[in-house]
Amino acid sequence: MNLWRTTNGKTTLLTPVKTVSDRYQKGDVIWAPDPFKQGSNPRLWLVLSADTLPFPGEEYLCAALTTSDLPANHEVGDDWVTGRNPDKTSYCSPWVIGTIKHRVVANPQGHISMAFTDQMTDRCEEFLREK
Repeated sequence: MNLWRTTNGKTTLLTPVKTVSDRYQKGDVIWAPDPFKQGSNPRLWLVLSADTLPFPGEEYLCAALTTSDLPANHEVGDDWVTGRNPDKTSYCSPWVIGTIKHRVVANPQGHISMAFTDQMTDRCEEFLREK
């Protein structure tokens, strides 16, 4: 049985809902533990890379999403394709990155545009390069 979901009441293309057992792809948003805070609730992560890692489908390189409007964060805004919470503004912190194991993903949340995901990948790389 296929399940379908749309975003915030706008007329959009319907997108299949992912389940925890599905492999995630670049641009997917997932709930997973925060490796930087022991014992905390899961947080949202944007998948920056999936299939190019050494163990495709087993781990994902991700950037943290937050509701904190910090100067270096990037607002997701209309780049949410599916899964946006209309009551909250989401931001990506491209310097807060982690490798998330597939087995620890609590739930899928949705998907963010490839343009935004590529922009966050570029920003992440800028933080990694020495100037």
